[in-house]
Amino acid sequence: MAITQRPLASRRDLVRIFSEDRLVAVIRTPTADLAREAAQAMSEAGVRLIEITLTVPDAFAVIEELATDESFTAKGSIVGAGTVLSGAQAQASLLAGARFLVSAALVPEMIEAARARDAMSMPGTMTPSEMVKAAELGADFIKVFPVSALGGPDFIQNVRRALIHLPLVATGNIELDEIPDYFNAGVVGFGIGAPLIRTDLLERGDEASVIANAQRYLAATRRPATN
Repeated sequence: MAITQRPLASRRDLVRIFSEDRLVAVIRTPTADLAREAAQAMSEAGVRLIEITLTVPDAFAVIEELATDESFTAKGSIVGAGTVLSGAQAQASLLAGARFLVSAALVPEMIEAARARDAMSMPGTMTPSEMVKAAELGADFIKVFPVSALGGPDFIQNVRRALIHLPLVATGNIELDEIPDYFNAGVVGFGIGAPLIRTDLLERGDEASVIANAQRYLAATRRPATN
C-alpha cells in the first residue's frame, strides 16, 4: 500500500536540505531492529536525511515505518532508500515512503522514477564518464563511490579540475577529521555510514554516545549560517 507523508517533502525541499546539512546518514545494518534504532538516534541528533539501504532485512517495512512515524517526521527527519539497483526497487522504495533514492551504481531507471515522483536522486559513479552521464540524466547529486578506494580527496580534486560544475558527493566510511579535506577538494556533501552511525555503540545500548557522535558530524558538514 502506498504511503503518503504529510507534509510531503518535495524534491526542491530535499535539495535545499541537503545543500544546508550536506549530510546523509547511511544505515546499513544486519537487522531491521538495529536499523530502526540507528534511524531514531540520527533523528534525535538532528540529522534530517536518513538513508535505509535495501541490504537491510525488511528494508521496505523499515522505510514505511519511519515515513509514517510522527515523532520521526516531527524532528524534520526524512527517510530515503539506498543501494537501489533497479527501476523496480526504486518504485517499491517510493511506494514505501522514501523521498530520496541513492545507489552505488548509475541506474537510469532510478533517476527517472525519482523525478516522476518529485523525489531527489543520488546515483553512484566511479568514472568521469559516469559522472557526466548522471548529470545528463537529471541526477540531483552525484555520489562518488567508493571514494576512499579511488583516492579520496586527491581523486575529487583531480576530477573537479575538468568537471567543476558537477555536484559531487563523497560517500563511504569517511572519518570526522577527513571532512575538511573533502570540502577543500570540492565535494558538496557526504553520505556517511559506519563512522557516523556507530552501530557498535548502539549494540551496547549507548545511544547517548551515538547521538553525540552524529551531532559532531553534522556540525562539521552543515553549512554555516549567514546573516
